[in-house]
Amino acid sequence: MDAIFSFLFGTREGFAALFLIGIALFGIIALVMEKRTHKLYVDRGPKQDGDDSFWD
Repeated sequence: MDAIFSFLFGTREGFAALFLIGIALFGIIALVMEKRTHKLYVDRGPKQDGDDSFWD
């Protein structure tokens, strides 16, 4: 374990590996959360002409 930690935190290559793994992990988490949100909030289609909205 000491060799692994010294590689990851003591060398540029190890730090780069940690950085890339972190980016990949956050990307996977973002994709999973986006899929869950997309299932929860279904697209309701285009607005009707009579819809009153605060921003219109």
